[in-house]
Amino acid sequence: MNTIKAPISDEPVTSFKRIAQHEIFSIGPDLNMVQQVRVITVDAKGQPLTERISADQTLTLEQRLAGLQRYADQIVTRQTAGAFVDATGLVVAEGTAGAVPQLAYFQAITLGDLKAKGLTVNDETSFASLLYALLQGEILNIDARSGL
Repeated sequence: MNTIKAPISDEPVTSFKRIAQHEIFSIGPDLNMVQQVRVITVDAKGQPLTERISADQTLTLEQRLAGLQRYADQIVTRQTAGAFVDATGLVVAEGTAGAVPQLAYFQAITLGDLKAKGLTVNDETSFASLLYALLQGEILNIDARSGL
């Protein structure tokens, strides 16, 4: 695996296809986590529009610059600090009945929970593959709540 990425919902206004690509995952000294995701607009074949624009020699410099600006990748940052979730992990407002800090929810995820989500977990499963699956899952969760 070279990177963590997944197709996500179409762009709401234009209905252009998009993919989300993992950028950064960090854990701070207070154990709160930050995840950055790159949102890339792609054509029907999955090629980033910025790559197509850069390679298109028929465009003038002004057209190329305008297209690159218009379809530039977007970086979205989400963090557990200050975030609350319900029993399913859905982000909710602080004070919602049954809400817990997102960090506590994440820290309580077990191997059994991962198996229940359909991940193959056995003595040969690497920690990295589990982490990557969790990161990709969170990208899809962020998209499902219209965060991308």
